[in-house]
Amino acid sequence: MWCVRQVLAGFLGFAGLALTASANAIDIQDERKVRERGFDLIYEARELDLPQAVRDGLVQARASIPETKKRIQESEKRIDTSLDGFVKKQYWTNAREELRLQAGTLRFDLNTLIAQKDKISRKAAEALKKDFLLKVDELDYAIRKKDSSKANILLADVQKSLDTAIAGIAA
Repeated sequence: MWCVRQVLAGFLGFAGLALTASANAIDIQDERKVRERGFDLIYEARELDLPQAVRDGLVQARASIPETKKRIQESEKRIDTSLDGFVKKQYWTNAREELRLQAGTLRFDLNTLIAQKDKISRKAAEALKKDFLLKVDELDYAIRKKDSSKANILLADVQKSLDTAIAGIAA
């Protein structure tokens, strides 16, 4: 009996030494930059003490005008490349989804830029945005009807209208 105890004690002692030998130091990392970029936004979405606009992310997205302009350029690029390819290949579902996604993004971002303008230029910018969105609706209808000839014509109109709207609003 005494022999078994010595063997077990020796085994446990050896296991304890092995565990302490494999323990490593903890590296402390500075994550302030990551948090500034929005890593913990999910926690803000659940925080009931914050206003609803902050929890939805609307305030953060509108805070940076250079980021808004980058999103507008990205949406314009996707309308010119991805949407054009989907319409030419007659991938109607993909074309409809891409058009609606980019229209929603552009509506939000153009409204953000329009809100920065003075009252006189705001009306002209609103008219440009409205014209663009009406052409988007016409293109969306042509895509839903799967009319490739009309969709190609309207896509060119949407691209031209978007270029005009961006030139008038983002300038």
